[in-house]
Amino acid sequence: MKLKIPIELITLEDASYHIMVEAVFNKSIRGNLIIDTGASKSVLDYGFVESFAHSIEEVTDQNSSGINALINQAHVGTIDKFQIGKLKIQDYQTVLLDLSHINQLYAKYSDKIIVGLLGSDFLVEYRAVIDYGKKRMTLNFNKKTLKP
Repeated sequence: MKLKIPIELITLEDASYHIMVEAVFNKSIRGNLIIDTGASKSVLDYGFVESFAHSIEEVTDQNSSGINALINQAHVGTIDKFQIGKLKIQDYQTVLLDLSHINQLYAKYSDKIIVGLLGSDFLVEYRAVIDYGKKRMTLNFNKKTLKP
């Protein structure tokens, strides 16, 4: 099965871009996610999701580089319903971090608020293909992996 999802290119500086996609959480809460092909794990902003995420637990053993290496406190939590385009995911367990530093950087370039990063865990699972020319991300997956 293939799903085509529109993406937005955010210009940061001359010839420097990030890819953004809109997501809906629990059927009504909208937020922007950066598609980060260099991130090993997807993360959501703790402040954004703390009112509707459940099973939140602090992560005490943190062995990673990149964005997580700069963070003192990380959590894991579960989102009941999460949707990107027509892809609906239930009981999505993810890492929760304070992403305020990312939003401070983005304020220089865009009025968009970033609520998370889609990392390689998500992109590999759904065999994502990003088409910059058509400004879309195509997800390729077996229908059995699609949750109702």
